[in-house]
Amino acid sequence: MVAVSKEEMAAAVILPHFDAVRDVFLSFCPEPGFNLDLAAKIKFRVTRTMHDSPRHFAGTLDDGLQMLFAPQIIDLDESTFVAILAHEFGHAVDFLYPGRWIVPHHGPGKAEWISDEEDHHARKWKKLWQSRSRDVVEWAADGIAWAVTGRKILYGGDCVLQRFGKGFERPAGLR
Repeated sequence: MVAVSKEEMAAAVILPHFDAVRDVFLSFCPEPGFNLDLAAKIKFRVTRTMHDSPRHFAGTLDDGLQMLFAPQIIDLDESTFVAILAHEFGHAVDFLYPGRWIVPHHGPGKAEWISDEEDHHARKWKKLWQSRSRDVVEWAADGIAWAVTGRKILYGGDCVLQRFGKGFERPAGLR
C-alpha cells in the first residue's frame, strides 16, 4: 500500500472548493459581453513552505496564474477556508487584469470594474496600479472577491484570518 502525502491529501480536499470558487469568478461578467475567462488558467499547488507564520496559509504569484496553499489550510473551518480561496482569486484576477479594478486607497471597500471606455480618472488609476501599497493590494483582493461573490470578506480569530460572516475589515499593516 502506497502512503498518501499530506500535500496530496490537501490537494484532494482543496480541489472541489478551488473549482467552485473559480466557477463563480468565471461566471462573473463585469461588463456586458465580457467575463473573467483568464481565471480558467489559474492552477494551484500545495507546499509546506506556505505555512511560514501562524496566519499564512496561501499566496498567489504576481502573474495571477498560480496559487500556493499550505497543507494545513484544510484544517481551518470551511468559512475561513473558502474566504481565503476567494481572497486569493481576488489577487489572481487583479494580477490577470491589471489596472481594471478600482478600489479605495484609504481602506477596505468593494472593488469596481473599469471598462475600456474609460475617463481620465480611470486612466490615472491604471498608471497608479503598479505603485499601490501592500495594504491597497490586499484590500483590492478582498474588494474584488466581494464584487464577484457578493460576500464581504472579514477578518477574525486568533490569527486574524479571512472569513465570511462575523469579523472586522482588514486592518492596515496586517501581514
